[in-house]
Amino acid sequence: MFSFVLVIVFIFTYLLIQKDNQVSSKYLAATLIAYVVTIISMILYLSKDTYYYNVVNNYFSLPKVVWKYLMFVSMPKNIIIRLLNLSSLAVIFFGYHFSSSYQEKIACHRRNYFKLILPVILILQFFMYDPYLQYKIYLFCYPNLLTLGQITFFKRAFHRVTVAVNMGIITFSILKLCFSYKKVYFLHFLRSYFIGEGVCYTLIMLSYIIIFWFSPAFLVKISKIAGYTTYLSVPLSSNQVIYTAYPYYLLLTTLLCAFCIYETAEIKRKMKKKDFTITKQIDAADTTSKIFCHYMKNELLAIQSEIELLQVTKENEEGIREVLGRCNNLYQRLDIIHKSTKKSELNLIETDMKAFVTGITRRMKNDFHNCQVITQLDANVPNVMIDPVYFGQAVKNIMENAIDSMETIPVTNRKIAIRLQSISNWIILSIQDCGIGISEKNIKNIFTPFYSSKPLTKHWGIGLALTHRIIMAHEGKIEVESHVNVGTNIRILLPDLNQYVS
Repeated sequence: MFSFVLVIVFIFTYLLIQKDNQVSSKYLAATLIAYVVTIISMILYLSKDTYYYNVVNNYFSLPKVVWKYLMFVSMPKNIIIRLLNLSSLAVIFFGYHFSSSYQEKIACHRRNYFKLILPVILILQFFMYDPYLQYKIYLFCYPNLLTLGQITFFKRAFHRVTVAVNMGIITFSILKLCFSYKKVYFLHFLRSYFIGEGVCYTLIMLSYIIIFWFSPAFLVKISKIAGYTTYLSVPLSSNQVIYTAYPYYLLLTTLLCAFCIYETAEIKRKMKKKDFTITKQIDAADTTSKIFCHYMKNELLAIQSEIELLQVTKENEEGIREVLGRCNNLYQRLDIIHKSTKKSELNLIETDMKAFVTGITRRMKNDFHNCQVITQLDANVPNVMIDPVYFGQAVKNIMENAIDSMETIPVTNRKIAIRLQSISNWIILSIQDCGIGISEKNIKNIFTPFYSSKPLTKHWGIGLALTHRIIMAHEGKIEVESHVNVGTNIRILLPDLNQYVS
């Protein structure tokens, strides 16, 4: 029992200190701590009756010293019942919101309506199962309005309904989490969170269903004639197998939760290390590229000056103009690279991503004249904090690469799909083409400065390196999924603006 509590506290602390500030992590942490409070509340209630000594020992492996201490703790049973009811309802509330946190934020009145009605249902249960309110209702109804048998009938019926509703909400939450996997499985970054957190949540909720299926419950019996209140037994299962298996299940749950948390942390560490390596490569290349560009620009200007002073015949004038044109084109390319390597601060402003993406595609209309562009922009995507100039350059680089990748396929088959959506607390911009794709060998190097699988006369390998740097500066992430002769899908993940507000 104590090892279980320690591991849960460890997981709770880990989830709270995550720098990624995932909404799902907050709800999972709240669910875990509410579950621990529910267990402690139940132990406190059982400790007030020596009849439950063997039950507590079999369920929770509680030491005798702790058991004796709890027996003499001065805490009214009414307070313990309220704590048990509140914490068990909190598990349901936070668990449902955890499963919903991975759902795509789309306009759906039914979902929003249920999120509003859920706290009403749970608050109603909390008050209806409150010992003081039960006492008042009993005195009001008996014997003028209802008989004792009728009161007992209504209490049983109400409890059966609430148990069915609560178990239904938990089951629906678990199923909803499974269906949510379809929405995030293609996002490698979110998938690592989903698997780790989803396993932890499912194990905890299954344990909750087995042990606390009855909570909240009517745990007081009032006698108006005798003038006293009796506290009832907790409706534990009569199956002794559960008593024996529960401690081992808790141990298995804690070990699996710890393993999932470790795996998630390891994946995050590797992703950050990879990003750091690429960033170091880009930064190291800055100084070299600046010196190289500056030197080459000066040399090109000198060559152009020398050529312009040459005395040439008329038949050679066309060749000279071609050489000057190529020198001028090379100078412009060097100038663009030189400017892109200059470090400057981002000017982040609140931006409507739907209008931003629409503006980019409109300005690149001429570039898209030989391919079909399909845009799917979700209606309720939140605003983001970006530098429109730098971020626009990053998106343009990706789109230009997508166009270049389709040069060898027929014009009628060229297609670019642009998708903007919101999942969890991330805004995802996907740019998918049907070009030649990137091999598994080359995909590891596409963000490396000056790396290009195409001839240097067309690409110098600086575009995607700069794109990666810009997205990282926006606290975002970039993922690439590609298959040879099928196409490439590049996804940009940006933090939701609500993170900055909070």
